Amino acid sequence: MATLQSRERRLLGLAAVVAVAVLGYWFVVEPLMVRRERVRELIQSREALRQDRLLTRRERFVAEERELREEVARRRQRLLPGDRAPLAASELQKLVKTTAQETGVEVRSERTLPTTERGGYVEVPVEVTLSGPIRGIVSFLHRLEEAPLLVAIQDVKLRVVSVAQPRDILATLALAGYIPAGADGGPAGRPEAPRRPGT
Repeated sequence: MATLQSRERRLLGLAAVVAVAVLGYWFVVEPLMVRRERVRELIQSREALRQDRLLTRRERFVAEERELREEVARRRQRLLPGDRAPLAASELQKLVKTTAQETGVEVRSERTLPTTERGGYVEVPVEVTLSGPIRGIVSFLHRLEEAPLLVAIQDVKLRVVSVAQPRDILATLALAGYIPAGADGGPAGRPEAPRRPGT
């Protein structure tokens, strides 16, 4: 047995090569293939999960966008009617007069103030002076707050009409309503005239 023939040596060498190949396949190639398959399945499952999450987010964003559009539409309904600032100011003054009549308050004076742009809207301010009992003024402010139109109270000045009879007060209010900025008559719709020095 000490001497093997060349044919037997070749046969043993071939058997060793086959054994190394089989063992290499079992311990190297097959685990790599299994690992590759696991990684592929993991990538596919993560991709599917990511797609599900994206679809869920998309649906949530679409729902939020729809809600925001509805909210904007509801808020736009509270803007002053009229596409120009003078018309809007007239509507605001009309609202003030009807609310004052309902609460028993007298409108002493009213004037329109210059408009200003606030983001995508034009602010249409009006200053009114009211006279009446304290409860009437409070009721007027409460009703103005619940009005279907959006009215912002920017300034309130209260004075007693008569020191001898402090039941009635004089209230000067700076009120503002809003119209869309693209409407003509506001700063966004018409360029301002150049100002002269001293005016």
